[in-house]
Amino acid sequence: GLRHQVHSSEKMVFAFLCHSVASTPCRILYSAVYGDDLQLAASEGAAVDSLRSVRKDQLLQVSCRVQTEYGFKIAAKDKIPRQGSRDEFNLSSSSDGSFSEKGIFRLSQGDPFSTAKAVVWQVTDNCAYVLVCERDENRIQAESILSALVKLIQEHVTSQEQKNAEIMLKAEKVTAILHQFLPNGQLLFLNHKVVMQYEKQLERLLTGK
Repeated sequence: GLRHQVHSSEKMVFAFLCHSVASTPCRILYSAVYGDDLQLAASEGAAVDSLRSVRKDQLLQVSCRVQTEYGFKIAAKDKIPRQGSRDEFNLSSSSDGSFSEKGIFRLSQGDPFSTAKAVVWQVTDNCAYVLVCERDENRIQAESILSALVKLIQEHVTSQEQKNAEIMLKAEKVTAILHQFLPNGQLLFLNHKVVMQYEKQLERLLTGK
């Protein structure tokens, strides 16, 4: 069964978010924060009732940093001609023919979170998908899970013309995808067989069949 084929890491993802990269300032379309928020609020010296505002501001800072990193990559890519397959940049084509840019950077302690974090991001169709992880989280595993999440969100949520708007209008579908593939913020080790079975379960859940 799936129980014996799925293994989770001990550490947790701190947050997942989607935001636009085509507009300034950044606009967060969807966000989910994991962990003990009450304890975090106390440790950061914030009143519990102001936690939502604090978190929103912190995630907005992350999204602006992602937008900046993405802009740097695009600008540099435009300046340096690519020769055949010798591409210095992590630019890959998705199944629908659109291109995605990927990256990772670190956040120092206090900027903006109380502990250092690693941020893994992927931009497709002017929308950034971001995992905020603990500093020593498994980067390869985080990138793998993020790619799977992007693929699923594109298939089930952003298939319409107004792609970014769909994320807000169909937030419950994004939540269902996260519940299946990022349960309570846990990074799962998934082999291909398990991914296929999870996708079938998700399909039944989303279509009600």
